Amino acid sequence: MISAQMIRTMQMRSGKIMIILLASTIAMGESWLLAQATQAPAAGTSPVRTPSAQRAGRRDPFQAIVIRSQQQEIPAQLPPGLRGLVIGQIRVQGIVRGINNEWIAVADNNTNRAYFLRERDEVWNGVVSRITADAVMFQERMTDANGRTNTRDVEKKIEQGTTGRRR
Repeated sequence: MISAQMIRTMQMRSGKIMIILLASTIAMGESWLLAQATQAPAAGTSPVRTPSAQRAGRRDPFQAIVIRSQQQEIPAQLPPGLRGLVIGQIRVQGIVRGINNEWIAVADNNTNRAYFLRERDEVWNGVVSRITADAVMFQERMTDANGRTNTRDVEKKIEQGTTGRRR
């Protein structure tokens, strides 16, 4: 039969053994790290690989699985006039200052029709938020794959090679 005295002695010995093992493991780890740090890289070896390089071909675990489409589906038949302009297809040809001192942008799209844009004009997928002397700012409405509507600012500058800009 094992007495309480024997149990206490075994516990003390096992505790001492655990401390010795832990200390030796730490010492071995430090010496291994020092050996790795002082060892010079061999000639012709590849550079240190970063975690992103090691993950090549694998998906990022922190990125959403749902792929969001950046482009909304554009219907084949758009409404006529300004409401039918798609922000991605608009080309700003010139910007002029109107009689009441407001900026008016002259723009066209792939149909090569001229449209006059003013601030707060609605287009197919957004609104004209601001017009400056050399650019038009739009707030584009987008719907992501989850069905949420987001807005982003899009700046369209006057196209190079056009001479329609006056101040």
